[in-house]
Amino acid sequence: MSDLALSATGLTKRYGEHTALDGLNMSVPRGAIYGFIGSNGAGKTTTLRIALSLAAATSGTITVLGIERGTLPAPAVRGVSYLPDVPGLYPWLTAPEALRLAGDISGTPRDVTDARIPALLSTAGLARVRGRVGGFSRGMTQRLGIATALISAPELLILDEPTSALDPLGRADVLALLASLRGKTTVLFSSHLLADVERVCTHVGMIHNGAMIAEGPIADVLARGSATGEYEVRLRLPGPESEGAIRDALAAQGADIVSAGAVGASLQDVYVELTRGGAA
Repeated sequence: MSDLALSATGLTKRYGEHTALDGLNMSVPRGAIYGFIGSNGAGKTTTLRIALSLAAATSGTITVLGIERGTLPAPAVRGVSYLPDVPGLYPWLTAPEALRLAGDISGTPRDVTDARIPALLSTAGLARVRGRVGGFSRGMTQRLGIATALISAPELLILDEPTSALDPLGRADVLALLASLRGKTTVLFSSHLLADVERVCTHVGMIHNGAMIAEGPIADVLARGSATGEYEVRLRLPGPESEGAIRDALAAQGADIVSAGAVGASLQDVYVELTRGGAA
């Protein structure tokens, strides 16, 4: 068995004279939480569509769970679940009913589905939620959508922009849910919200103009960025009442410097440098 859940070599997609993917190379390790990042129009969704056999490649190869994709028609790959940016859940269903329907659609035996529902509702933070999906917040709907995608216990979960339209609390909940999947399945999610990727991902791939410009463990990609030029000092204070006197009476307040060092580059810094011709 390959140690990659998904890999692409020289993947190219053209629509007439427009090149959406330009020789993309990509490697998603099994068990990774992989953030696929780039600006709108960079080629993220096109890549996912080809991986899911919703579109054909012009040239190159892409392999999902050991099965080559890229041509149409193509049979489905067992072990893969996909959730678009807006989950299509029927508003009249309750959360358990939505999960049960997803289980039926995925071919999961009903007794297996019923056994998995309590744990998935708990993982999604919806165990005590009553009412129908139509009354859920956007964040609750997104978490339920991820739970429905997990009902078949997939080896690879693919999410397209799962946090893009959420408020801060909804984003935090979805990111916590994704982080909880680390080590349980492979997660590949596209995003242009780089702080989200930096928060939860083990690996990252940066795509620009249809080509991969940086990829690997997130620490390695961050190391490609230049120093910010800023300097950070962390202080330990005896209590919050001393905050207002930090600059004037640091020693008198009993503060000591816990750590100090140059501020490293963020994913945002690395992406901007690589796409705008920086030195990284």
